[in-house]
Amino acid sequence: MKRLTAWVVCLMLLHAAALAEEPVKNGSKQETPDRSADVAVSLWPEEMGPSFQGGRPECFKLWVIRSLRFPADRYDVGDEAKVGVAFTIDRNGRLTGLKVTECEERHFADRLSREIALSPMWSPGRKKGKPVKTELEMRFVFRLVAPPAGQEELGLCAEDCDTYTSADRRPSFCGGGPDEFRGWVQRQVDSLMGPGALTEPRKLILRFVVEKDGRMTPAPEPKYRDEDALEKAVRGVLTAAPAWTPATIAGERVRFGASIPVAFGPGAAGAEYNDRDAYQVVEIMPKFFGGGLDKFRSWVMAEVKYPLDMLKLGVQGRVVAAFVVDKEGRITMAEILKSPHPQFSEEVMHALERAPRWTPGSQDGEVVRVKYTLPVDFKIRPGLRFSTGAPGRSRGSSRSY
Repeated sequence: MKRLTAWVVCLMLLHAAALAEEPVKNGSKQETPDRSADVAVSLWPEEMGPSFQGGRPECFKLWVIRSLRFPADRYDVGDEAKVGVAFTIDRNGRLTGLKVTECEERHFADRLSREIALSPMWSPGRKKGKPVKTELEMRFVFRLVAPPAGQEELGLCAEDCDTYTSADRRPSFCGGGPDEFRGWVQRQVDSLMGPGALTEPRKLILRFVVEKDGRMTPAPEPKYRDEDALEKAVRGVLTAAPAWTPATIAGERVRFGASIPVAFGPGAAGAEYNDRDAYQVVEIMPKFFGGGLDKFRSWVMAEVKYPLDMLKLGVQGRVVAAFVVDKEGRITMAEILKSPHPQFSEEVMHALERAPRWTPGSQDGEVVRVKYTLPVDFKIRPGLRFSTGAPGRSRGSSRSY
């Protein structure tokens, strides 16, 4: 009797399993799962960019610049260079197809190219868990400096001078973030101009660079623009600001560009900062299913399609979009800043409109809005022949750093 009961139970379990698999076998359309974090991995192909020595591609830039040496009899301390390059990381992690895309002085580009060619292996990019070939673009901005004592025979060294907007550790001000800095600026301006000097509320966007030593370098204002009393006071305050704790990438200090809105005048202490005045630097940046802007860009690149008309005409180029991740994690205020053609713009905008929600960012324990700028490259691989099908975006993709 017990054996018969066991057989009945087994048959019931097999029947239940068969019913669970039946819609798949019959090709029935399954219900689309809710786009939440716990099911996100199954909603689109996993796509990860290549990494260098376990870090972001920017780590490669810093590694190359640290490795550069220039003979002191041909170069001078203080010489600066800007060199753009493009290359491919193949499925095995090898760097191939190196070419110079931007060059002010050819001798700098030649030495940089030789150093890049000697670089170690990368960890290749992956799609659906399999290694894939990835095209990258990078810009190197560096200045020649004196070598450490005892290494003079090796020649002059190079120092990274590029300005970053993302980093492993973002800059902090007096132990806090943008709110701490904002409050300090408001207090200093009130002290300088006197309380009640402003009868109307004002809001300014303060743009500056946090240097490697923590000093602030305010962004230059257009020469044709006259500053009023408030703007002059703010500029004077910024030049006397305490040092920040600088940003770092792979433990190395880097220059970091910031843009922070600050309110002045009546109601400044309790001012609300709307989407147009969203943060660009916060303590905890928004997360896109555990990642940041790079992961979201990978998602966008997998979603957009290369417009068929543009492929026929051989049109390619970069679309630059801007958007804000609001306090609910939704993408708002999306706009196209630059595009080679409206069809490219439409593809990117459609992807932004249907994007899943982010985990919003926070500052001083409060959820805040954060603004991003997103570049999306549409490139046709050399030798790719046109076909009647609409090719996916990933066939001509590349990334820039």
